[in-house]
Amino acid sequence: MVFVPLIGIDNHWKSTTFAGALLESESAESFKWLCNTMKSIFGREPKCIITDQCPAMKVALETVFPLVKHRLCMWHIMKKFPSKVNIIQTNTKAHLCVL
Repeated sequence: MVFVPLIGIDNHWKSTTFAGALLESESAESFKWLCNTMKSIFGREPKCIITDQCPAMKVALETVFPLVKHRLCMWHIMKKFPSKVNIIQTNTKAHLCVL
């Protein structure tokens, strides 16, 4: 089972947890169900969604929320950066230019 927190920004510009879901799997169908449920509960589409780099989630978001801006989480990108880019030391100028 996969826990998916739905976190957003409230009217005071503070991060808050709006809901959470336990999904049977990390499949596109599970994420489509979650997106459709989220849309029916909140009554509207979000303006922007930030996720990790899950391909199944990307498919679900493109299907259910085709007009919503989808962005990738910078924390996840930076965590994977040293393993994806062949640099000798992660504190070199190449690493700093990403920031």
